[in-house]
Amino acid sequence: MTASKVGLVALPVVWMALVTASPSAEQTKSVVNGVYTEAQATRGAAAYKKDCSSCHGEGLDGDGSAPGLAGSEFLSNWNGTTVGDLFDRIRVSMPPSSPGGVTVQAKADIIAHVLKSNKYPAGKDELPSEGGLLKEITLELPK
Repeated sequence: MTASKVGLVALPVVWMALVTASPSAEQTKSVVNGVYTEAQATRGAAAYKKDCSSCHGEGLDGDGSAPGLAGSEFLSNWNGTTVGDLFDRIRVSMPPSSPGGVTVQAKADIIAHVLKSNKYPAGKDELPSEGGLLKEITLELPK
């Protein structure tokens, strides 16, 4: 077999190794690994109090018509989804009176506060405010 034919045979093997090896790092992002910072959660707490607490309660426990954002209700409703799914819901519909009245950065900060309130650990990087990046982060039960 000539050197050029050996190269053609090896190409599919190299391609398969690259295709199967790269995505796993992206698929392992989870809220249990610390996806927000303490500073971001602190900003989020202030934004939550201003823009969300009148419906969802000071303690994130809901009010009967607005769901709780901490504890078993939140965890069972969002387990297995992504932070991007939660962000999209908040981005397009919260607060109900003025969804565009809160910046996307403030909404990401509010999610950081919600994650902290659900006992997810903080990390070294802030939670991004871009939906596509947030779709890579899985919401799962705390460990």
